[in-house]
Amino acid sequence: MGRFIKTTTGLLIIANVAMFVLITAVGLAAGSLKAAAWFGVSASPWATPWTLLSYMFTDNLPINVLFNCLWLWLFSNMFLEIGNDRQLLAAYLIGGIAGALAFIAGSWLGIADGNLLGASAAILSIVSFAAVRVPYMRINLMIFGSVKFMWIGIIAALLSLTPLIAGHTGSGLAHLGGLIGGACYALALRYRRSRYTIVQSDKKKTLDELLDKVRRSGYGSLNASERRQLYEYSKNL
Repeated sequence: MGRFIKTTTGLLIIANVAMFVLITAVGLAAGSLKAAAWFGVSASPWATPWTLLSYMFTDNLPINVLFNCLWLWLFSNMFLEIGNDRQLLAAYLIGGIAGALAFIAGSWLGIADGNLLGASAAILSIVSFAAVRVPYMRINLMIFGSVKFMWIGIIAALLSLTPLIAGHTGSGLAHLGGLIGGACYALALRYRRSRYTIVQSDKKKTLDELLDKVRRSGYGSLNASERRQLYEYSKNL
């Protein structure tokens, strides 16, 4: 139990449960069953900026909290097959904020109303991150056997967009925002890694050329700039 609490997955689940307990207690104390709305994103987030974060840990129905925690546990464990705890937390927060922004945009366009609550957008971000980062990597699911991350992402995306069909535009937009947020985060990491690989390759090539020059003509043949490059590159070997 202690080890679970120290993991990012454990902390996220605890945060979701703790927020449900908090809003239930606040609602009972205030005599209102709509206390969760105080933590949800509205069309005017500048009045309550904390809701951009609080909403993704908040729900007012026990069944929603239960299923969100189960999905979070399942998808987080799948995510950690290809990512680390820091990336898991980043994907959750990025997807949650992207979902909130999509909902706000829908509110401004007049196609979404009410308050946005729940961890769905943040959880979907975790799924889309894995599907974009390693689409062909397989993971074993107890019922379905070996499945590619790509198919998990596609199925989760299709299921998450059902609120749009059912007329719950706000939730559907938030889900879409979460999916896009996670995918964009995965692409950004891939681009950064590619750029890093290119830079390291260029440095290695330059270092090899400098060392070859030293072997042929001696260290004294290097100018000041080349000596500085040789020192900087070689100390990172």
